[in-house]
Amino acid sequence: MRGLLFAALCLGTMAVASCRIEDHTPTGTRRDEDAVQEIVARYARRLSNRDWDRVRALFWRNGTYSGPMVPRSAGNALPIDSALHVIARAVEGPEAEAFDVRALRTDFRQEGDLAAVWVTLRRRTPMSGVGPVERDWVEHMVLRRIGPNWRILSVAGSSVPRGRVRDSR
Repeated sequence: MRGLLFAALCLGTMAVASCRIEDHTPTGTRRDEDAVQEIVARYARRLSNRDWDRVRALFWRNGTYSGPMVPRSAGNALPIDSALHVIARAVEGPEAEAFDVRALRTDFRQEGDLAAVWVTLRRRTPMSGVGPVERDWVEHMVLRRIGPNWRILSVAGSSVPRGRVRDSR
């Protein structure tokens, strides 16, 4: 009986010793997330203000844009300089002041020096003869840190389908 008790005790000790909690905490710091979220906020504000040079400053040199603000006729994924030129031409005009972009929601993920943000945006665009039209869309932003600086590598977006219930979060 003592041998059986001793064997059970040894087996239990081995089982406890072999258990370990796996740590899947994302790499990076709270400061990294704050820096990336600030870039996303600046991106929306600068787009809204039609401050194209300052939007451009948020991107790395070879940044790209592919999304609903660039008409399909302009191409699929464009270098950011070309994309901003196309966007600027599309929203300039007598009703340009009606143009507005707001970030509604962000989902952040970071692995080391690479971060991804899914951001839901609401865009109000002037339409001649109709007035401003509001539309939601989602952009997936990939950002990279080099040294202490975070910048956007790419933005890919898609319009939210019409009739979709908006998330109230």
